[in-house]
Amino acid sequence: MTRKLELSLGSILGLIGAGLVTGVLSGVLGVGGGVIIVPALMLGFGASDLIAKGTSLAMMIPTAVSGTIGNLRRDNVDLVAAILLGAAACTTTAFGAWIATLLDPVLANVLFAAFVLFIAVQMGYKAVTGRGRNLGR
Repeated sequence: MTRKLELSLGSILGLIGAGLVTGVLSGVLGVGGGVIIVPALMLGFGASDLIAKGTSLAMMIPTAVSGTIGNLRRDNVDLVAAILLGAAACTTTAFGAWIATLLDPVLANVLFAAFVLFIAVQMGYKAVTGRGRNLGR
């Protein structure tokens, strides 16, 4: 059974604070908010993994629109690539969400942590070796 968040004044203020911090970190670090929000909802608010992931995905709608507008203004969007990626992802996201309901929550959490760790190692390696620098700045 999925465990939804119990809303009180404290948790509402906490969610707003988490959203504000996530917005800043996402913009500064260039990461999707889910990397920050999913663990925050699970660890800080006691949400189940499925509720945390679903809430994170729903949260992405307004943040993606806002971020896209800002990046379009700065000419930081490859629209053709975005359309191709978005169309492909839209066709498989519901399938992925269904698979998530079949996974043991512990396994799902381990897979998520491994994914975040893998990305962190890759980014750290590129930062240390100088690979992946945006030379066009």
